Amino acid sequence: MEAVRSLAGSLNHLVTTTAVVWWRTLPRLLVVVLLGWLGYRVFAQLAALVVDISAWLSLLMLSLGFVVRLSTIIIGLRITGQELQIRQALPLPEEDPRDTSISHLLSLTLLPFLGIYAVFDVVTDAANDIQINYYVFGGLTFERPVLAQLNPQGAVGAWVLVGVIVGLYVVRRLIDRWFERTGFRPLGLLAALVEGFFMLIVLMSGRQLLVRLRHWVDDRAFRVWLDYPSWGLQQLFAGLGIDISDVLAQLGTLWWDVIWPGVTAMVVEPMLWLALAALVFGSQVVSIADLWRQGQPVGVGVRRGRVEVGDRERSLALGVQEAFFGDLNDKYLPTWQSLRLVLGVGPAFFAAFIVCYGVLSTGEELLRRGLDSLLGGHPAAFWAVAGPPIDLVVTAVAEPLRWALLATAFHACLGHFAANAGAEAEAPTTLAEESR
Repeated sequence: MEAVRSLAGSLNHLVTTTAVVWWRTLPRLLVVVLLGWLGYRVFAQLAALVVDISAWLSLLMLSLGFVVRLSTIIIGLRITGQELQIRQALPLPEEDPRDTSISHLLSLTLLPFLGIYAVFDVVTDAANDIQINYYVFGGLTFERPVLAQLNPQGAVGAWVLVGVIVGLYVVRRLIDRWFERTGFRPLGLLAALVEGFFMLIVLMSGRQLLVRLRHWVDDRAFRVWLDYPSWGLQQLFAGLGIDISDVLAQLGTLWWDVIWPGVTAMVVEPMLWLALAALVFGSQVVSIADLWRQGQPVGVGVRRGRVEVGDRERSLALGVQEAFFGDLNDKYLPTWQSLRLVLGVGPAFFAAFIVCYGVLSTGEELLRRGLDSLLGGHPAAFWAVAGPPIDLVVTAVAEPLRWALLATAFHACLGHFAANAGAEAEAPTTLAEESR
């Protein structure tokens, strides 16, 4: 009964607070949604228009669109967070760049943002939209596949693609360091754009490299060794009259076609979005250098370049780590720590959040399908025109509610940690300890 009461209380808090925050911030959120949607659509259409010039330029336009979309999410979360006074409840330093620099937040959240979109095939859908819009603008043609330039052709093409990926990574790291030293905001936006371009190439072209690698392995003689375990299992179960290959195939189909899509939609997606919100608001994470040090870790507000260590060798190693693995500190580790943070709030609250997010996602899909059914069947050319307004209506309804829910849920996470600390004065310290 205690678990049921806790779940009901969490549901009541999430629903009522989300509704209040949504209503109070709705006019501002609608303006943000409209501008963000318009910006993304402009760059998505440009991506289809310039694909004949260069598929790489088309991908650059698409990355600009995703940067605009992420900027919209960040601004929307900040508006709802200000309504809940989340910044006042966080143990962040007064000069924390989250307060004044959208470009800093972009550089921090772009990697997990595109990662979420990749997991749920949003990036693939965006690439498909480029192909559809290309056919709408230029007519249906099969002379060459759209974005075919992004697929490596032969060994030379594969090495060129690897060189592009490595080169973009180096360029982005150099821009990041330049931005950290100067604080010049346009550099932060440029770094976010380069990173978006880099991530889209990795997501869309990198998989082709993996396919080529798999084919290379399949052509090697040692590939037969990998089949020995499965042959042994087949012989073992054949004596029992069981076709183990068929059983494993059915289990794989059940997992990938039934169980895993449900788990990702109901659990993984809301969990990842809440972790992204934690990155936007600030989750008091530490760096690899802090974890390496013995004794008390340095304060979160201390720049890594000012960290003093006990000996010259370790200082040199930290410098090498920062130069070549700075993304561990800047993106991967904060994302991991934010994920740990939101998972530490207890099963009752997390179940309530999953229920609320599931209802919101289901309502969004039902609204989209309802509008499609209301318009009835039409040729593809009609939907090319009617699709964007329908998407705008659905986005204007769902996105403000999603931002309000994420801000409310993260605010509740802070309350959970403060309550566990036993006193409000100890809440910042406890939050930092829990996030580690």
